[in-house]
Amino acid sequence: MRHIGAMKAVLEHVAGWVHPSVADDALASARHRAFLLSHILGGVAPFAALPGLLASGHAASPLELAAFCWLLAPILIALNLSRSGDLVRAHTLSALSIVVLVVAVSLSTGGLASIALPWLVLAPLEAGLSGSRRAVGVAIVAAAGAVALLLGLNVAGLTPTAEPVGPVLTALGVFGASVCALALALRAAESVGEGDALSRAGRARFELFAGAVSDLVTRHAPDGTVTFASPAAAGLLGVAPRELVGRGLFDRIHIGDRPAFLHALAAATRGAETTIEIRARRAASGEGARSPEPFVWLEMRARPAPADLGDAPVLAAFRDVSDRKAHEEALLAARQDADRASLAKTRFLATMSHELRTPLNAIIGFSEILTDERLCRLEPARRSDYAALIHQSGLHLLDVVNGILDMSKIETGCFAVFPEPCEVGPVVEHCLGMVALKAEAAGVRLAAEVAPGLPPVVADPRALTQMALNLLSNAIKFTPRGGAVTLEAQASGRVFTLAVRDTGCGIAPEHINRLGEAFFQASGALDRPHEGSGLGLSVVRGLVELHGGRLAIESVVDRGTKVSVHLPLGAASAPRGGRATLDAQEMRQSA
Repeated sequence: MRHIGAMKAVLEHVAGWVHPSVADDALASARHRAFLLSHILGGVAPFAALPGLLASGHAASPLELAAFCWLLAPILIALNLSRSGDLVRAHTLSALSIVVLVVAVSLSTGGLASIALPWLVLAPLEAGLSGSRRAVGVAIVAAAGAVALLLGLNVAGLTPTAEPVGPVLTALGVFGASVCALALALRAAESVGEGDALSRAGRARFELFAGAVSDLVTRHAPDGTVTFASPAAAGLLGVAPRELVGRGLFDRIHIGDRPAFLHALAAATRGAETTIEIRARRAASGEGARSPEPFVWLEMRARPAPADLGDAPVLAAFRDVSDRKAHEEALLAARQDADRASLAKTRFLATMSHELRTPLNAIIGFSEILTDERLCRLEPARRSDYAALIHQSGLHLLDVVNGILDMSKIETGCFAVFPEPCEVGPVVEHCLGMVALKAEAAGVRLAAEVAPGLPPVVADPRALTQMALNLLSNAIKFTPRGGAVTLEAQASGRVFTLAVRDTGCGIAPEHINRLGEAFFQASGALDRPHEGSGLGLSVVRGLVELHGGRLAIESVVDRGTKVSVHLPLGAASAPRGGRATLDAQEMRQSA
């Protein structure tokens, strides 16, 4: 019992010598303790033999005293390890001390014929316990250099002459070296076995912990393949953990995110911690199993794995952040919409200042001329021209104000429509008559294509007329002289379609989706060739939606545009004679 207690005390004392840098690493700490214990005991052994040597009365030679002192080297090497924590250097120094000791003994016991020479094999074995190829290489070079030194001294005749060593002593030398080599091999095997046990225990603890958390936890080999996936795979990706092992997880990563995924694993292999966001396919379930598998957004955190997890150097944790990404995208879209609306309103105000100032200047200027007594003697024809210009400017100003008011009413949900059955033919003829003079002045041909037997459409006649007039006015405005504008009316099934087709300049594809937005104009420049507030199409879209219909735009640049209004034939958003309004928020959602 005393021996057991003494051994525990020694082990506890040796454990206190372990460098703090490896105190938290069970495997490295065990290897340090084994090295310290073996070298401290090896260094104390000469002192245990010292009393017997002194009692024999033998007078030690200087070489024997030097060899005796050299046997204290293991203690010095152990102290160096305790201070530096560099196990590779400690094993290298230990191997070199063996080489030096063998050379010293061999020089006094026959050189190449010395029984100590076989002990050189211990140097590479000692270095091999470090796990460093460089240390093993240094030990082999040192052992080879020792043999070369002894060979050179022997050829030069500088090796001291020694009595021949008998076969028994030679056999004992070889046997002793073999026993020591076997001891080192057993020590290496014990170190490997202890490492495997610690690795298995570490993996068991890791898998127990990974199974208790809601995040998907994976362990990756150096090539990025998955060696372990936690049970959270079922909840996160809808698959069993075994389906992610190997390339299963990589195959589910969105192809556009795979480079970032591999880069994160590579960075973790080099010792860095990385956090990225990637998309991964989630297995469809239930009735949607045949539909395309949806992608979910995952936050991936990759970091180096502890050494006790064996040959899987990377750990990764995945968390579903789809809701957060959706919220971020919604905020970004809302911010972009707000920015676009702010810019469009700024352009609209700049345009309105131009559209209002021009007719007002005409009205004020020509009215001053007519009211000036000195200019009252104008010819009647000129007076009539000035009065006509004032009248036209007033009408233009009224159109602008009416457009602004109508758009404001539609957006605030206060524009009332009273749907009733109305014949389309008279509405088409009335609208063509109202824009005929404008088309003639612009050199644009007007035409109508009304399907025969067209049934009445349930709509507000005033709103239907305004839609047709706004579309015709826009088409005439953007059609060059010699072009044509056609008003079409037809029915298909339960849908009535009123369309205006022109041969004008067309609309760029990037602007089509935004046409009809309030305050938006495809050309925002003040020097644009066409006048107008840009609210005509916005009013049409609002009126169409009030009737439960939809607006469609087709256009090719330099070839023309077709704007179609699709309305239900026999139903409207309000009963006949009733009032239909559209809440501003509902209008934005439907847009």
